[in-house]
Amino acid sequence: MAARRKIVRLVCAMVLLTLCIPAPTNAAEVARHLTTRGVATISITGEIAEGDAESLKREINKAKTGGYSISKIQLNSIGGSLFEGTSIARAIRDASLNTGVAAGGTCASVCFLAFAAGSVKSVDAGARVGVHAASSETGEETQASRAATAAMARIATLLGVPSRIIESMVSTPSARMFWLNRANFMSMGAVIAAGR
Repeated sequence: MAARRKIVRLVCAMVLLTLCIPAPTNAAEVARHLTTRGVATISITGEIAEGDAESLKREINKAKTGGYSISKIQLNSIGGSLFEGTSIARAIRDASLNTGVAAGGTCASVCFLAFAAGSVKSVDAGARVGVHAASSETGEETQASRAATAAMARIATLLGVPSRIIESMVSTPSARMFWLNRANFMSMGAVIAAGR
């Protein structure tokens, strides 16, 4: 329960930070994919922006109302709004959903927090997952971006992300990306597809 309160406080802090770091204007596409066996996968594709967490919650509710279980949240995003990404991570964690990145997919920046929130995390061969520090809208390191990076690190810690990955997140400039490797995925307990 204490961890949940910490996440709520961090999300509130993220609201304040979003006033300093503008969100992207194009929202990600959040879509539900149903199968004939009563199972749904929900995908999040594109840059994460305001409203995406609510879209995800709506799709989760539609699937459950329709009698579908949700196999996982399939991620393919370069990142985006820090506040919205943490809200997506919280929705995934609260619903105890699995996350995955498919072959050819990318989950980077704040998308990583959504990935880390999964009960079971899976990565297909050819998928990329990356982390880096936050930046201002102009790509510069500012007091607000340093605070955002520190908040991301605290949230990642609460999600159980190993300290080596968090250290890479904090130390990698926003203009670069630290791409996770097999050892990183294994340290997170991720299910790794054969051939990776």
